[in-house]
Amino acid sequence: MTDMKKTVFLTALLAAASITGFAYNLYAPNSFDSVSPKSWDYRTVETLCREGKAPSYTADFFSRGSMTRYELASVIKDMLEHHNEKDKDHESLMKLKKEYTRELEALGYREEKKIPEGKPMLEMSGDGRIRYNSDGDADGRVRVNTRWRIGDDTTINAGGTKNVK
Repeated sequence: MTDMKKTVFLTALLAAASITGFAYNLYAPNSFDSVSPKSWDYRTVETLCREGKAPSYTADFFSRGSMTRYELASVIKDMLEHHNEKDKDHESLMKLKKEYTRELEALGYREEKKIPEGKPMLEMSGDGRIRYNSDGDADGRVRVNTRWRIGDDTTINAGGTKNVK
């Protein structure tokens, strides 16, 4: 492959891989902003915690007053991992989940997707990188991961990496 073809290929690969990078919302709340104890989300999480909906936390966690969005999201994550969809508080918890999506993702919360009866699900993800050095040379890397969920108890995971010089 010629240098020009490599450069064009790697540039196209980077452009395709970075499309999601432009989806960042500059006006989204900062994860480390304080949440006032008077706010709806703080009061809702505290109430649900007092009712025992977050098994890993006690009401003492809220005794110090305000906390960051990230800390509040850790309690919400615990509730989401132990909640029942038939609870009367399900709607409030889903509203909190939507409000704290970024923080929950940062904490590693992933909701298991339900597979329709008798239908397998294929998930694909990956990333790409282009690196230039001072000599004018370039190299790149592409990583692809796949996860094929065949049924409730059967999953096939595969991945690969391709380095281009």
